[in-house]
Order: sequence, then C-alpha cells, then structure tokens
Amino acid sequence: MATVNKDFKIKQGLVVEGTTATVNNFDVLTKKQADQDYIVSLIGGTATSANEANKVVKRDANGDFAAGTITATITGTVSSLSNHDTADLAEGTNLYFTNQRALDATAAAYDAAGAASAAQAAAATDATNKANAAQTAAETFATNADTAVRTAVTTEIGTAISTEVTNRNSAISAAIATEVTDRNSAISTAVSGLVDGAPALLDTLNELAAAIGDSPDTITNLTTSIGEKLPKAGGTMSGAIAMGTNKITGLGDPTAAQDAATKAYVDAEVSSAESAASTAAADALTDANAYTDLREIAITTAYEAYADALDTDDVAEAGNQYFTDARAKSSAASLLTGATLTNITITGSGSGLTITAENGVADSNTDQLAEGTTNKYFTDVRAVDALEAVVPNFTAVELNSVAKQVAATLSAPTAGIQVAHAFAKADYRSAEYLVKVAYGTHTEISKVLLTLDSSDNIAITEYGIVGTNGSASSISAGISGANVQLQVTTSNNDSTVTVMGTLVK
Repeated sequence: MATVNKDFKIKQGLVVEGTTATVNNFDVLTKKQADQDYIVSLIGGTATSANEANKVVKRDANGDFAAGTITATITGTVSSLSNHDTADLAEGTNLYFTNQRALDATAAAYDAAGAASAAQAAAATDATNKANAAQTAAETFATNADTAVRTAVTTEIGTAISTEVTNRNSAISAAIATEVTDRNSAISTAVSGLVDGAPALLDTLNELAAAIGDSPDTITNLTTSIGEKLPKAGGTMSGAIAMGTNKITGLGDPTAAQDAATKAYVDAEVSSAESAASTAAADALTDANAYTDLREIAITTAYEAYADALDTDDVAEAGNQYFTDARAKSSAASLLTGATLTNITITGSGSGLTITAENGVADSNTDQLAEGTTNKYFTDVRAVDALEAVVPNFTAVELNSVAKQVAATLSAPTAGIQVAHAFAKADYRSAEYLVKVAYGTHTEISKVLLTLDSSDNIAITEYGIVGTNGSASSISAGISGANVQLQVTTSNNDSTVTVMGTLVK
C-alpha cells in the first residue's frame, strides 16, 4: 500500500494574524511578555544583573549585560545573537525578504484568478467546437434527407411498375384459362348433344359414315319407291306388278266397293313407305346437323389451336392494353403526381419526372434557406450570448492538455470514511482541492494539496481549515486499484461533502 505523507512545508515566512496558535494541541510561544515570563519560569530563577550561576542575566539600559562579560561555549544553532544583525547571519531555512520573493508570492496569489480565466477561455472554445459540430450535423442531415427522398421515389416507381406488370400478366393468364374452360365445356355439350342417346353402333361419325357407305342409294331408293306408290285416293297403274305368280294389268282406281283388298294392301304399303321416308329424312337431317356440328367443332378446335400458337404481337390491342415502358412510366407518373405530398412537388409524365422540394431543399445549403423562428443558424454572437445568459454547470472542465477542473458532492448518512473524489492515477499525478463539510447548521472548509511519486506514494497536506463548530472532518488520500482517492472522514452523521479542485498531469 502506498505511503501517505501529510507534512506541511513553508518555504518562506509564515505570518499568523491571530493571538494564539497550537501545534499538536500545544501552544506556540511568541515574543509577548507573558510568553517570555513563561520561558523564564521554565529555566528557573529570576532575571538579574548579577553574574550568578543558573541565573538569567538581563541587559541594562544601554543594552549591555550589567553583570559584565559573559563567557560561554555555544553548541548548536543560535537563533539570535546580541550585537549582530542579518548582514552577519547566513541565510538558513527561513529566507530573507527580497523584492523578487515578494513578487513571486504575489503571483502565486493570482494563480486562482489565472485558472478561472483559463477555464473561461476553455469553455468558450468548447462552445465554439460544439456549435461547429451542430452545423456539420445539420448539413449532414440535409444531405441524408435528400438521399432518402430520391431513394423513396425510385423505390415507389419500381414497385408500381412491377405491380402493374404482375397484374396485367395475371389478367391475361386468367382470360386465357377462362376461354379454354368455356370452349372445352361447349365442345363437351356439343358432343353430348350429337350423340343424344344413339346406339353404340351408330354414336360416332365414323360408324354413321360406314352405315351409309354400306347402302349409298338408300335415300334415293326410298324416294323412288315412294314416288311409285299409288296415293290413298287411288290412281292409274301402268306396267306390271308382280304378285306372287299372278300379275295385274291395267287395274283401275280401287274403291271401297271394288278391289277392297287391293286398296287395303296399297294403303298399307303407302303408309309404310311414308313412314320409312319420314324416318330416313329425319335421320338424314340428324346426320346433316351432326356433320354441321362436327364441322363447327373442328373449326373451333382449329381456331383454338391457332389462338394458342399466337402471342401478343399477333393479337390486335383492344380495351385491355398491352404493357409498354412508356405506359408503365405514365401510370407511375400519374400515381406520383396525384399523391398527397408535403413540402414536395412532383410533375411530369411518361417521358420523365420533376421533383421539387419546398424552398429547394433537395439541392440547397443553409445560405439558400430562410431562417426559421425556432431553429436558428449558428453565429459567434449567438454562442456568446447563450453562454452569458446562463451560469455554466460543469462537473469537469479540461484546461488545455495538462489540467482539469473537477467538482463532486455526496451525502454521508453516518460518520466515517467517505470517498469524496477519485481520479485515474495514469491520467493525473497531482491535485488541489477545496473540501467543504456541512452538517446541521455548521460548515467547515479546508484546502488540500496532494501529489504522487513514481512508486505511487502520496504526499498530502490539509491547511487553511476554518469551521463554525470545531472539527467536522479529517482528510487523507489512498490508492484503490487504478484510482487515487480523496478520503474525507466525517465526524458527524448526516454530513454533506462537497469538493472542487484541479487535477494536474
């Protein structure tokens, strides 16, 4: 642990204006009569002019020893000799007065004022640096805001274009899918109607064609056969009609009374022929319709195949317009120019956009922006006025690169050792403190100096102590890890310790 040395040294005269002084609870003797009498009393006897052993000999009115010549052997240092002045005495620890030494003492008295002036200059420099930093931050913010606006606009345009392309592609795909579904459904319906419950042997065109191919003259034969039949009302027959082995030639019109059997036979044949013809005609019509439907299906299928092979370059544009870069840009421009904007104006079309920030913020600097009523521009005068309008409140103030002013306070609920302040020993090696201790209605303040050697031993002195009610504390110092501690031992509970000082490298 580091050694703490609390010696108090004076390199020049000490002047005490009070009437008493103590050292370790012992009074300091002075030249006043009472103190001289005390000294005489200590060595015994009374002052007399007689030359007697173990007696104090006093001078006469001329300053001479009344007892005559005194013979003595002087051992050690004599602090006062009669018949000598300072010119006869070599200078010792107590130095003689000189004008230069007086000037040095006066200069030391102004050290505090010099430190305060340096602190004020440092505060002004710090304020200027902070104001410059604020200006730089404002310029950086304006640049970042411009970049953010440009990025946001670019992103919004890209998103709008991508969304438009996706929507149109989806619409085209949906339309094609719907068309294919509808046509497939129509084909299925047409095929179902064409078959319409036909027997399995005749429910396809190929089967119908094969059946007709087997008897290509069916319709012609039926028509001819019908034409050769006698009507129900009767008629004249010509030629020969085979009836078994018998032939009838020149048969007249049958009546109910005449040839009744023949008439009945003819009527039956006619009815049968008419029924067959009607059926054949109906079948032919059905075949024709089926052929027509099949042709329509074939045409539709071919059309769909043709349509499937087409792309947008082959299809004329109608109400749903195709995508183009110009149309996408125009659409995006319309969205942007119609948007709700604050402090920004956007104009333009598919050929380009013009984005203008209010007051020209995007491409401006502080010289081009009018000053507002709240956030005002920095000026040296405003910085000085701001500092003069308030009392600065600092916990630490750097003085150039060799010293720092510090301040701290703490509350001590119980009497004992308190760490009033600490600093890194690697940063500073000496310090000067004003230490104030307050308790109840009383206060005490003292001056403290401390310094460290290369082995971290501490030399400290506490001096100039004044208090309103005796001793309120004692002060020492110590090392804790990497820090030097100013330790105040309070004598009373509920004490408040306040320190202010200067650290020196």
